[in-house]
Amino acid sequence: MKLSRTAWLDAIWLAALAIYVIAGMPLATFHGDEAMQIYMSEDYARAFIERDPLGLMVGPPYYVDTPPQLRILNGSINRYAIGLSWHLAGFTTGDLPPIPGWDWGLDYQTNVDTGHRPSEGMMLAARASSTLFLALSSAVMFAIGWQLGGRPLAYLTSALYTLNPVILLNGRRAMMEGSMLLFGLLALLLAIIISRRQGRDGLWGWWLGLTLAAGLALASKHSGLVFVAGAYGWVLVAALVRRQWSALAETLVKLAVSGLLALALFIALSPALWNNPLARLQDLVAVRGELLDIQVMAEPLAPLPLGERITQIITQPFIQPLAHYEAASWAGYDPITREVERYMASPLSGLQAGPLLGGLLTLLAGFGLVVIIVPRWRPARITWEQALGMLPWLLVTLAFALVNPLPWQRYYMVLIPIDALLAALSIQRIAQVLLRGRVGDTAAATTQ
Repeated sequence: MKLSRTAWLDAIWLAALAIYVIAGMPLATFHGDEAMQIYMSEDYARAFIERDPLGLMVGPPYYVDTPPQLRILNGSINRYAIGLSWHLAGFTTGDLPPIPGWDWGLDYQTNVDTGHRPSEGMMLAARASSTLFLALSSAVMFAIGWQLGGRPLAYLTSALYTLNPVILLNGRRAMMEGSMLLFGLLALLLAIIISRRQGRDGLWGWWLGLTLAAGLALASKHSGLVFVAGAYGWVLVAALVRRQWSALAETLVKLAVSGLLALALFIALSPALWNNPLARLQDLVAVRGELLDIQVMAEPLAPLPLGERITQIITQPFIQPLAHYEAASWAGYDPITREVERYMASPLSGLQAGPLLGGLLTLLAGFGLVVIIVPRWRPARITWEQALGMLPWLLVTLAFALVNPLPWQRYYMVLIPIDALLAALSIQRIAQVLLRGRVGDTAAATTQ
C-alpha cells in the first residue's frame, strides 16, 4: 500500500521523536533507584533462564531492602525488560550490583566503591528497554491527539509530551516510568476508541486490547492505576451520557469483565502475589504505606500541607526546574553534579521552559478545560460524551497528586500527559481563531 505524503510526514515526525528520546539516553543522570531495578532484574534470570518462577513468590516478613520487600513493592515489567536487555547484550547475573542495588544508608562514594553503581555498559543495556517504551509512548500520545483533534492536535500533543524534561529524564532511566507511561497511555487510547464506537459490533478486539494494556500498566508500576482508572472511567462516563440504558448495562458488564481480567493479568505477571493473591495484595498496600512513612520521615519538607500540594500540582508539569534526584545530599557529590551539568547543557535534555514559558503552558492547560467544555470551541471530533469522558482521567490524576505528601517531582509525572493534551487543545484553538481572523482580513482587503 502506497503511503500518502502526509502519512510519510507523520512517520518522519514519529521517527524523529523516537530518535530524540533514544539519543539522549546515555546522557541521563544516574539515579540510585536504577541500581535497585537492575539488581532486581535477577528475577528475569530466575524466571526465564533458570525456569523457576515459583522461586519468586514471597511472604511476610518484609524487611527493608530485601528481595521479598522489593518484589512486592515494585512492578515486574521493568525488571523483566531490563533482564532481557542485559541478556541480549551478553551480560550475566554476575554483572549485577549487590543487594539491594543501591544502599541508601551509605553515601554515594561508598556505594560506588562497593560496586553498587552498575558499569556503564550495564547501565546502557538496562536503560534501553525503558527508553524504547518511552519512545513508543510518544506515538501513543500522537494517536490520542489524532483521535481527539486530528493531525494538528496529534503533532502538538506529542511534541509537548515528548519534549517535557521530566518525562524525558525519568523515562530514559532504568526505572519503571517508561513502561508505565506506554501501557497506561495505551489503555487511555483504547478507551477513547471504544467510547467513540460504543454500540457497534465487532469491538471485542478493542476490549481485549484495553484489558491487556490495563494489566500491563498495573504490572509496570502500581501508580499506573491512575491511567487505568481514567481509561475505564472514560468508557463509563461516555456510556452514561448517551442514556442508552440497554447499551449501558452491556458496557458495565464489559467493564467489569475487562477489569477482572486486567487484575488477573497483573497477578499473573507478578509472582510475588501468587502465594495467596488476596493476602499478598493486602501486604502490598501495607508495605507501600510503610515505605511512604519512611520517605516522609526522611524528607524535611514532608508531609506537604494542602496548599503546597495544590501549588505542586500547578507548577510541577511545566514551571519547576528539572529535578535530578530526591536526596538533598546528592547535590554535594561532584560526579553527580558533573552529570547534571552535562545533561542540562545538551539540547537533548528537552524543552527547559522556565517560569515564563512554563507559566504560559500552565495557563494554556487550564484554558484547555474551557475549550473542551464550550461546544463551539472544542474540536469537532470531541463530542460531548468524549469531553465528559476525559474528566475521570483528570479527576483521578488530580486526586492521586493531591494525596501525595512528598514534594518529589517524579511523583507528579502522571499529570504531564493530560496537561500536555489540554495545552495542545488550547494552542490549536487559538491558532484556529488567529488563522480565521487573518483569512477574514485578507478576504475583506480583496473585496475593497
